[in-house]
Amino acid sequence: MSNYDNPGDEALKKAFDSRLIPDPDPAARRKSIALAREEFEATLKEDKQKNIQSTQGFLNRLRHIFGNQPDDGRASMFWNQRFIYSGVAAAAIGAVAIGVSLQYLPVYNNPGRDFPGVVRPGGQVSEALSPDSLFLEKKQKRLAESNALTGPAERERVLGADLDAVLADQAVMPAKTFATSPVAPAAKAQLNAGQGMVAQESDVIAPPHYEEAGRDDFKAFEQNRVNLVTEEPVSTFSVDVDTASYSFVRRMLNSGVLPQGDAVRAEEMINYFDYDYPLPEARSQPFRPTVAVSDSPWAEGRKLMHIGIKGYDVAPGEQPRSNLVFLLDVSGSMNSPDKLPLVKQSMELLLTTLQPEDTVAIAVYAGAAGTVLEPTPVREKQKILGALRQLSAGGSTAGAQGIRLAYELAAANFDESAVNRVVLATDGDFNVGITNQRELQSFIERKREEGVYLSVLGFGRGNYQDAMMQTLAQNGNGVAAYIDTLGEAQKVLVDEATSALFPIATDVKLQVEFNPATVAEYRLIGYETRHLKREDFNNDAVDAGDIGAGHSVTAIYEFTPVGSPARQIEDSRYTPDTAATSSAGNEYAFLKVRYKLPGETTSRLISRPVTTADAIEPGGKGISREAGFATAVAGFAQLLKGGKYTGDFNYDEVIALAQANRGDDPFGYRTEFIQLVRKAKTAAAMQSR
Repeated sequence: MSNYDNPGDEALKKAFDSRLIPDPDPAARRKSIALAREEFEATLKEDKQKNIQSTQGFLNRLRHIFGNQPDDGRASMFWNQRFIYSGVAAAAIGAVAIGVSLQYLPVYNNPGRDFPGVVRPGGQVSEALSPDSLFLEKKQKRLAESNALTGPAERERVLGADLDAVLADQAVMPAKTFATSPVAPAAKAQLNAGQGMVAQESDVIAPPHYEEAGRDDFKAFEQNRVNLVTEEPVSTFSVDVDTASYSFVRRMLNSGVLPQGDAVRAEEMINYFDYDYPLPEARSQPFRPTVAVSDSPWAEGRKLMHIGIKGYDVAPGEQPRSNLVFLLDVSGSMNSPDKLPLVKQSMELLLTTLQPEDTVAIAVYAGAAGTVLEPTPVREKQKILGALRQLSAGGSTAGAQGIRLAYELAAANFDESAVNRVVLATDGDFNVGITNQRELQSFIERKREEGVYLSVLGFGRGNYQDAMMQTLAQNGNGVAAYIDTLGEAQKVLVDEATSALFPIATDVKLQVEFNPATVAEYRLIGYETRHLKREDFNNDAVDAGDIGAGHSVTAIYEFTPVGSPARQIEDSRYTPDTAATSSAGNEYAFLKVRYKLPGETTSRLISRPVTTADAIEPGGKGISREAGFATAVAGFAQLLKGGKYTGDFNYDEVIALAQANRGDDPFGYRTEFIQLVRKAKTAAAMQSR
């Protein structure tokens, strides 16, 4: 029988046989053995003097073996051997632990200095700091698999494995995630180009894992009211192509709870989906409006007016050069698998859509702002990936400092013929620096006028500051998206990358004038935060939304025809009768669209009447189907906000309407929507108990 018949002995032997433990130093081994023997002999001498017959402890066991059983040499050798192995193993394990801790020391960011990554002695970049470093090498293979898939469920199965790996990795190896405290002046040191700042051990603290505090913040707003045409015939608003509301609502419903009402913005729910509207006939006009009039499914006697706009797409060879700056929040609140690790993976996905001549720079902000990567051509992809993978979360947030630095990097590589854009990825918390939204808004507006745009990507829960993100994106001529999964990152940054990065029309405004002879009242569904004054429509100095290549925009008005019993507001006593004097009895309204081509300062106008000839029948194809599905989404959004204007309309009717108009669904987004409605129905039933 082996001397290692004890389970503990076997484990010890395996530890020695493992390559994870280096071979012991011979000198250290000899020294450990000598010290052990000296201690052993001293113990024997002490025991003989005290004439102790029975004692406790490991050394006494040795005394009994060697002193009381002199003829059992095998046992004596066995215990002596175990003692030696134990001492050497302890020394070896301690050496390994010290080496590992030194290897994984995080890197501090120094304001105004380069910060490309975590570096080891000798300037080698360490990839072990990030929780997802063990599986990032498998990224390209997973992406290749995902590109061959169509439905979000299948794609999530492949792409979601990466995020699962992050979660598992953090569960079994919590020591891999570190955070940093503000660095002391004595610890600051400038490294050579291509290297980072190595923090002193005394400057590093590891805070507890960030826990969501339920501080998600959404700007409160009232739904658009019903307007009398005789009192307010004109409605003016800016287009909105943001989609953050839909993906946040989806995350809440997937968690089994209804979202808070202010998180639901109907226009972002509707515009999350692509619609097959007719394209313009020539590139000289980036889009053309499509109009359809249908019966309202939730109010008999009322009608819906659908306005659809779809921009032309840009082929890969026609895309302008991109000059991008990734501004990444690495503060302590980002220390969560669905935040910084997902941010890094999302940026990697975005890289797959860029051309070799495009440039990418990376700036971060936490306790201070710093440059991780100077503007680098995408053809040097491995250098960019290396800078991304070394990032870790820690410190307070200084968002304003980071924004200034990002714009400086964009300006340093500015190209008038390129798309110059800052891509901000954050949980939305800006608690240090410029905290006044007006001041921050003014800064971003000035940079927009200089030709540098801003897009905002939100991540995580518990710290999500939606109002700030909306303000930044709207004033930076960019989109605001919320990324809760790798599948959503794929949709926003790969499938719809051209629409997110390449504008084909800027300052797009819509104005609808209703005909009092045919329309008694109206209500715009959504766009509550996008209202413009009537006079703003013709003022080219007033900022409005942008439309990217291939992007579609949908707006829906609910209106009540004159003479319908479904009227919600009675005429005033002294309202003049306009029906007899109107010369456009077949017109419901007159639509006008203003826009600018990128780089131009003077707007262009598209206009057309909305007539009874624009009526469509439900259940058809083409525009009827697209309008029908958009109606289902609009009804769902209103139900989530309380159903103030939808009467007895319910979730089952939303499902039926969506199923009847699902049509072609290559990516499965419309199918996913139907499942979300079912989840909302369940969550609402549970809430009412």
